[in-house]
Amino acid sequence: MIFRKENSHGDSLSSSLPMARESSKFLELYGYDLLLGSIAAFYVFMVPYTKVEESFNVQATHDVLYHRHHLENYDHLDFPGVVPRTFIGAALVSILASPIVSAMSLLHCPKIFSLFAVRLVLGSIILLTLRFFRIQIRNKFGRQVEAFFVILTAIQFHVLFYCTRPLPNILALGLVNLAYGNWLKGNFYAALNCLEIPTALQKELKLAPTVS
Repeated sequence: MIFRKENSHGDSLSSSLPMARESSKFLELYGYDLLLGSIAAFYVFMVPYTKVEESFNVQATHDVLYHRHHLENYDHLDFPGVVPRTFIGAALVSILASPIVSAMSLLHCPKIFSLFAVRLVLGSIILLTLRFFRIQIRNKFGRQVEAFFVILTAIQFHVLFYCTRPLPNILALGLVNLAYGNWLKGNFYAALNCLEIPTALQKELKLAPTVS
């Protein structure tokens, strides 16, 4: 009986070891992402409302999600603003958030939940690009520098607070993260391509009023 108890205890211990290894491996791979993502999500729910600089992209995502192809209902037609702007960033975020927003509409959730969804999707995009940048930092400079990078990002306010805010600079931040990551990786042409996209869009928007 004693032998059987010891044997059963050993079996349970041996069966728990693979689970511990898997959880340890998961934290090693995604622990930093969970930390930064949790802080960013905390800011979303604690400070849900937007300021005036975000109004264009917030309204643009609303129109894409709720009015879709009915362009005559878009707020931009009545309030175009004095500066030419692009719908590309807002449309990309809206496409990714549309399944969640559609489910919320079926459940008759308040529209503030759609704002939560859009901001969380935007934050996920930025943090995914930041993950790529962080991995290249680790490969280039080692794990200690990676850890300091994560700690600095976590304790200072701006990046994780604003990564969920639909500002034009934040929409471009994802491409900048990819550019820096490719630069550290040695893919200089890819880095230049990531920086050329927002530059080309900016030139196009500046030229659009003169052409029209």
